[in-house]
Amino acid sequence: MSRFQNARLTAIRHIESENKLILSFANLPDYEMNSVVDFSLSGFFPHNILFDLYEYSLATLPARLAAEFPVLSYYLHSGEDWQIFYLSPQVGLGGIVVCATLGELPETEI
Repeated sequence: MSRFQNARLTAIRHIESENKLILSFANLPDYEMNSVVDFSLSGFFPHNILFDLYEYSLATLPARLAAEFPVLSYYLHSGEDWQIFYLSPQVGLGGIVVCATLGELPETEI
């Protein structure tokens, strides 16, 4: 089972100058996405619960996600190697993030 399955997302922080997104979850450490080049997120409400957070390479990206998020067409044809993270919502926020890495933040940084 993924650590993000049924996770409650409580905040998103975009640090534009550093190309970062920081995701905050109830009962989980904050997670940092680095080298963010694009994101499309919608539906942030009082309750934001994920089915899961899925990671894809451009080669493994499901066609249904490419169709649901047309902005991904640019990255599919860019010739560069990016990771696509799909926040699959049960309730509230969902969307995609195009970036290079995802990793756990030390608690002292936030």
